[in-house]
Amino acid sequence: MPDYPYDFIKAVTDLINNWEGSTYTKASGDAGCGTKFGISSKSYPNLDIENLTRDEAIKLYYYDYWVKTASVAPLLRAKVFNMGVLMGVQTAIILSVGCNTLTDYRCTCKRHFQRIVIKHPEDAKFLEGWIRRAMA
Repeated sequence: MPDYPYDFIKAVTDLINNWEGSTYTKASGDAGCGTKFGISSKSYPNLDIENLTRDEAIKLYYYDYWVKTASVAPLLRAKVFNMGVLMGVQTAIILSVGCNTLTDYRCTCKRHFQRIVIKHPEDAKFLEGWIRRAMA
């Protein structure tokens, strides 16, 4: 495994262990389709998600998510990375603009998810989990 930075290892370990899990799931109504380690077949249609290894997922997270958050303030970076998995990295980065504290960013993400459900009421079943994750 490559020698990843400590802050990334800490963030990706939290992401997988506490939020995404390591089993393949295909939840009804989930836009991501089948996922494992939080990596979705919708985002990676050419990958065999069911057989994805933890090391492969970590590599994807590093290059496709973490590296893209390099411009984010260190205080917010782990949270932006985590939210980037839920809402897309670009959206997570855009929402961080103007946030001076982690609390500011958490509340901004919470409002973002609430707006999604206003526009898409069928996603209300995900709101509690999204907000719990945003506020953690």
